[in-house]
Amino acid sequence: MNKDKIYLTVIVLLAIALIVGCALQAQQTSKRLSVSEIIIPEQGLIFKTEDGKVIAKMTVTKDGGSLGIFNNQGKAVAWMRSSVTENGGVLGICNNQEKLVAVVSASENGGVLGIYNNQGELAAWMTASNYSGLLCIFDNRGKLIWSKP
Repeated sequence: MNKDKIYLTVIVLLAIALIVGCALQAQQTSKRLSVSEIIIPEQGLIFKTEDGKVIAKMTVTKDGGSLGIFNNQGKAVAWMRSSVTENGGVLGICNNQEKLVAVVSASENGGVLGIYNNQGELAAWMTASNYSGLLCIFDNRGKLIWSKP
């Protein structure tokens, strides 16, 4: 056997061993890799479709965290966030023009439900606490027209 053929055979065998070794190492590493926590970067964590459309965004706020859900036009149609002022969480639902149409929040004494018209004006407001409840109805300009404790 020629010296060149021996060298070539040794090089090919070493290359095969190196490739097999790397594949086995990658397989072992992937088995051990476990993502149990994700650190949200300052600009947030953005979830996109394969064609680049944003469908959700998770961010850090001064009160805790926020999660926004977007429609296929890239408009925010729902969001959840923590709130220090409400002493709990807030859930908002928006129409296709990103106008708020419903909000549910937790307060120190109970909860709040707000319903808005398509222009973003308050239409109904209901609160509950450990003392009582309140229901308010507004006209299409957001002016209070009826309430009952």
